[in-house]
Amino acid sequence: MNEKIRDNLDNHRKWHFWPVLCLTFLYPINLSVLGVSIPIYYYSKGICIEIIGFLAAAIALTYSFSPLLLNKLSERFGRKNSVVIATLGATAAQISFYFTLEPLIFIIARLAEGFIMGFYWTNLQSTISDSSEDKHSKYTAVYNLSWNLGVLSGLLFGAIVVFFVDDVLIVFYLCPLILIITCVISVFFLKDPLYLNSQNSSINQNNIKTDVSDSQNKNDFSKYFIPVMVPILVIAGYSILRGSIGFLYPIKSEMLGIETYTVYLYIFLLVLTQAIFSTLSSFLSMKWLKCLSLISLGLITPLMLIFGIVVDYNAALYIAFFLIIGIFCGILYGSALKLFIALNVKKKTTKYSSINESLIGIFFLITPILLGFIAAANLNLGFYVVAFVFLISLVITSIFVIKIQKDSEKMN
Repeated sequence: MNEKIRDNLDNHRKWHFWPVLCLTFLYPINLSVLGVSIPIYYYSKGICIEIIGFLAAAIALTYSFSPLLLNKLSERFGRKNSVVIATLGATAAQISFYFTLEPLIFIIARLAEGFIMGFYWTNLQSTISDSSEDKHSKYTAVYNLSWNLGVLSGLLFGAIVVFFVDDVLIVFYLCPLILIITCVISVFFLKDPLYLNSQNSSINQNNIKTDVSDSQNKNDFSKYFIPVMVPILVIAGYSILRGSIGFLYPIKSEMLGIETYTVYLYIFLLVLTQAIFSTLSSFLSMKWLKCLSLISLGLITPLMLIFGIVVDYNAALYIAFFLIIGIFCGILYGSALKLFIALNVKKKTTKYSSINESLIGIFFLITPILLGFIAAANLNLGFYVVAFVFLISLVITSIFVIKIQKDSEKMN
């Protein structure tokens, strides 16, 4: 091994994945606790449900296009600088919570945050495809686990705060403090993968890979022909499911007079099973990934119908519902992320991470806005509409899933 290759290998070893995990853990704490608190707070202030839909979706409005719009700038700035810009910008937007929560100002702050966060998740996800190929499954698994644990922690944090303080307003004052911590980590600890920044280096990513075992080669999704519509439809299903539950259930709980802290706890259960199954999905073979994705899409329809029909509060039924929905959310998100990363590797690009994040933004935008108008007429009708959407989604996704095959088989 010559001296230049040895130096590049030494530089690569100085890069650590743990700051990425910290950032994927902390921001979801902020996002999840605010996501539940927004409908509760503004509904208690007498704001109409249609407007609450816009308040809940404001961050998704700009986030639906910002990852794609900012993709070229991300490549120019590098991973670290892009994430630093995102954390500083998001923190500045949430500082406004200390001054006012008036709907108009709140929407402007969330729009600004959604736009600047177009630098955030795309670059954090792309560190996985930047890494050596043998680590993709491992990094995808811990990435999924990290952000899911962040969501869980946020919900638990919200439940504890509201249980003791009994005023959801305090949540809006605590959330900016979490983002200040992300600023510190991104500025002082996050690093770019050094081999990506070495313009004059003769070493490429293959020089720093370890040998990939036969079993890993068999599980290498980049060796498959994957219609891009498959992960698009799967991530759309995940986003619609999470968006609808996150919007409809807090309002339904207020109408039924359910204790506010239980809203956080039930969604905590959902994210708990989501965390487990999105992590496990990172290790699925293509055969099982296709099968479980379709099963999840199919079973969501009857579950949403049942939840719409049930009008009385039953704790055991609600617990079971949220645990099962969490399983399906985990499978759908984990499967979509793995497929998008495989497309990144196959096409030698990061644009599929941008597409993934933009789609999440689009459907988190559309879902609460449309359901806001539907729920204004009849809240349970919102659950029935979501059930119908998943029935259609199952049929369309099945058509594209059967086209997935290994490149070698496709050539034959």
